Amino acid sequence: MKNEVIARRSLLAAAVGAGSVFAGSVHAALPEAATTALASVGTGISDTEAAVWPYIGAALVAGIVIKLVKRFAAKI
Repeated sequence: MKNEVIARRSLLAAAVGAGSVFAGSVHAALPEAATTALASVGTGISDTEAAVWPYIGAALVAGIVIKLVKRFAAKI
């Protein structure tokens, strides 16, 4: 039983070590076109997020107003 646990742990340690070596070798500099494309996508996401926030705020305010109107209308 102990030998199986030790064998599994050593196999796991070897797999983690091999994975870290593989990840280190795969991590390389991106080509210029890929870097530019990723920057462009990031800018697009930021612009879209900035454009959507007013609508999210308006929806939240509308929801709060509707709840308040329902609450006060129920008291009348």
